Amino acid sequence: MRSVLSFSLGVLAVLALLSFPAQLGAQSTGGQLYGKVVDESSAALPGVTVTARNASTGLERFQVSDEQGRYRFQLLPAGTYEVKAELEGFGTVQLTDVAIQVGSSRQLDFALKIAAVEEIITVADVAPLVRTTPAGGTVISQEELETLPLNGRQFANLGTLAAGTTLSYNPDPTKPGQQTIAINGGIGRNVNFLVDGGDNMDDTIGGALQNFSIEGVQEFNILTQLYKAEYGRSTGGVLSVVTKSGTNNFDGSVFGFFRDDSLNSKTESEKQAGVDKQPFSRDQYGASVGGPIVRDKAHFFGTYEKTKVDRLTVTDTDGIFPQLDGQETGTPFDDELYTVKLTWDVNAKNLLRVRYAKQENNDKYNAVPNATPDSYGTLTNKNKSTLVGFTSQIGARGLNEVIVQYSDFVNTITADSLNPASYFPNGVLTGQNPNTPQSTTQDKRQFKDEFSWTQDIAGDSHDFKVGVEYLDEPDLGGDFSSGTNGTFSRSENRADSPVTAITFTSGSFNFSTPNTQYRFFAQDDWQVNSKLTVNLGVRYEYSDVLELDQRSNAIWQTLSSLPSSFYDETPYLEPFRNGGGGIIEADDDDIAPRVGFSYDLKGDGKQILRGGWGVYYDFPYTNATVLFPAAAVFSLFGTTYNHVDPAGIRNPDGSFFQPGDPAAAPTRLPGTSLEPAPNEIASPRLQTPYSTQASLGYSQQLTTNIGLNVDVVTIRYQHIPYRVRANPRVDTTGDGVPDARRFSDFGNFRLWDGDGFASYDALNVGLRGRASAKFEFQAFYTLSKAEGNVLAGADEFRLTDTGHQPDLTRARDVSINPLNPTCDACSGPLNTDARHRVTLSGIYHGPWGLTFSGIFRYRSALPILVHSGLDLNGDSFFLDPEGNDGIGAERGSSFSQLDLRLSKEFNFGDDFSLEIIAEVFNVFNDDNPAGYNGARFAGTTTDANGNTVRIPNTSFLQPSTYAGDQLQGEQRLAQLGLRLRF
Repeated sequence: MRSVLSFSLGVLAVLALLSFPAQLGAQSTGGQLYGKVVDESSAALPGVTVTARNASTGLERFQVSDEQGRYRFQLLPAGTYEVKAELEGFGTVQLTDVAIQVGSSRQLDFALKIAAVEEIITVADVAPLVRTTPAGGTVISQEELETLPLNGRQFANLGTLAAGTTLSYNPDPTKPGQQTIAINGGIGRNVNFLVDGGDNMDDTIGGALQNFSIEGVQEFNILTQLYKAEYGRSTGGVLSVVTKSGTNNFDGSVFGFFRDDSLNSKTESEKQAGVDKQPFSRDQYGASVGGPIVRDKAHFFGTYEKTKVDRLTVTDTDGIFPQLDGQETGTPFDDELYTVKLTWDVNAKNLLRVRYAKQENNDKYNAVPNATPDSYGTLTNKNKSTLVGFTSQIGARGLNEVIVQYSDFVNTITADSLNPASYFPNGVLTGQNPNTPQSTTQDKRQFKDEFSWTQDIAGDSHDFKVGVEYLDEPDLGGDFSSGTNGTFSRSENRADSPVTAITFTSGSFNFSTPNTQYRFFAQDDWQVNSKLTVNLGVRYEYSDVLELDQRSNAIWQTLSSLPSSFYDETPYLEPFRNGGGGIIEADDDDIAPRVGFSYDLKGDGKQILRGGWGVYYDFPYTNATVLFPAAAVFSLFGTTYNHVDPAGIRNPDGSFFQPGDPAAAPTRLPGTSLEPAPNEIASPRLQTPYSTQASLGYSQQLTTNIGLNVDVVTIRYQHIPYRVRANPRVDTTGDGVPDARRFSDFGNFRLWDGDGFASYDALNVGLRGRASAKFEFQAFYTLSKAEGNVLAGADEFRLTDTGHQPDLTRARDVSINPLNPTCDACSGPLNTDARHRVTLSGIYHGPWGLTFSGIFRYRSALPILVHSGLDLNGDSFFLDPEGNDGIGAERGSSFSQLDLRLSKEFNFGDDFSLEIIAEVFNVFNDDNPAGYNGARFAGTTTDANGNTVRIPNTSFLQPSTYAGDQLQGEQRLAQLGLRLRF
């Protein structure tokens, strides 16, 4: 019923939009240019022709100033323009080098003088150094992309050049090597990624879908808070990328970046393991070419890039399997990126663009030191997207842009062996990875239409924009029939350790969760007077992805008919009282109002006060919400056998059971179920996550060369989804020892809940300087605090160390309080809570064709979850706290890294140049401890008197991993590169 209602509302909204007499201007592909034309007495000049021309492509657009001398270009493709104002009887004024950036709004005012003869005054434009809009963020220019050191050469590398951001990565196995931008206490999964205005989101696991070559990116815009109503499906921020287009010249490049172990320092991990520096090579190379098809009308651009990494993983089981310790296994990675783009300037009012992009890669899954090679998997990804955009100017004040895109994604992960899987308390895994085999698919079609127009009302200028977006995903699912060969948990860190838990799954887990998404918005940039501009907007988002009828799920049938005492004692069961949760319905009230303002204190554009408030809804990506609960309904897959004995499972003859014993066949063991029991259930509390944001900022042009930006930001995240094991063992005999599960028909099933929360408060200070055309710099400082019970934009339960505890006995969906996972004591500093962050960057164009650049990053220590490392309550999980253990009980070490780049360019005439590049990452070779061992004890043993004795963990609060740039290595790295331009 709600889907029908939403579709009807969507149709009515589209009809309403089409009834407007004017049109669109989406700034995810370009920027605005506006201003006022006056005479020598500052009186408004109507009828002035203002022309904006991109000399490199020939694109030219015209506007005529109105009665108050105002003009506005709603949407100009990102690039460099010549802008001139001319009126008969007046001298023409022309500004050159006017940079229009994606998502920007540039103001250029003209003062014309009376001239008896034709006169042209030419002035070079200088971009402002202060922010003039309420939205936080920055634009990363093409020069920064090409001249700053990029470890991995992904545009996310420069995400730290905005306050409140940090470099992160997507830890999901479907995204090998993908770096991302984490914003405002999140990990990057709650950021909306747009490419050429098209959707580039993974609706299964969140975050970006596919990557694009830096060589084909013109620039990108990062919005960190208070973005307008035209932007949605994000609680954290927006990253909008514009790819390059061809010009009137045949231009191109051939490039290569190379590194091997001879250029690297020895890693801290290698030093501690006492092994030699491991063989390593990484080659990243490609080419680009663009030019005219028809001069000044039609152009093409294309790029290809390949990354090839040859590396070894050295096994370290900490003595459990001494014959494997030190073994070197090849774990290569290959990634290919393709982009082709065509643009056609149909006439002075219409522009067509078509872009095709493809990414393919393969990698080794779970190839980490504490996993034996037989637990690896083989991973393959294939992404492709085709986008068509058409922009039309209608009348003097309106603009319309339509975007149509098709994208699909296929991921497969196969098992490298079928050996029994065993987990040990220290995190070592051997045998077939329980997450293999698996596959993920996504098939998405997008239609987006936005309209904008300028209109004067009561003497005030209003820039209106309305838009509609429709996404159809006929396939969003995959096959997760994994772990069918059995999983065994060990009690001690030795190969013949007793087995304390056995789990077998079976059946078919192949299904899809097709869905449709509708989004509508309306906004008004209201220029109240020459100093004050108010931004008003509202956005509505709807998706039916959460709709699920789970009344056939045996877990729901049990949870919805319990005695009242169960609901009273267990908070997460309360929503199931009186039959709740049988049908999960989609939200139909996700309305997001937004308001912002900017006030020019002196009217000279040099001191700006700005701020605002808004509500922002995310998309409830399925891996964090209904993916697995839907599988429990639509497929027959689950736990066929589960047996736990903290003292060690024994064979009929009394000996300790070992994988491979005859009793390993599940039909030979007691408690076997012939039908797989469901293992997933969705909570009625699942909703669309959202954030409420407010900020107040001040910008000042301190000097002609330095601009200051200061912002105070507060964000509250609500309805964050998470998963938790909801059927732990409890004490049924009164002896204080948990001995049985409350719901004996099921294993420790997963409950997918939605009442997670987080908060983020920050002070951001930024400086941007430009001493001359040869030198520019940026500096950012963030003082912040991030707290809550769930990471913002993550499906992992934040109470565990999700990055370094992937095994079942330290499962990432286990709370320190299994019966009340979101208890007051379970809240605290988030894993991303760094009190201080500093980023510095600079570019200097020196003599003799030399260019120097660098980026320095610092953050203070992150919190550590401290726990006993023992199964104190007998539920087979090892996160039980002791004493004052818990969330953020300790902190680790700070992080600092300096990256430098030096290049020399040799010019061979006007058409060819060769650039030689040297880059060094982590110049000072800082250790940067990242993961810490928070377990107080390494296990237990029996003394001479038969008493159980705890074994102190000698690695307690000691670093377990080290980190440089995510996925690029922890030590000092050097890279050599060449780029031939023509």
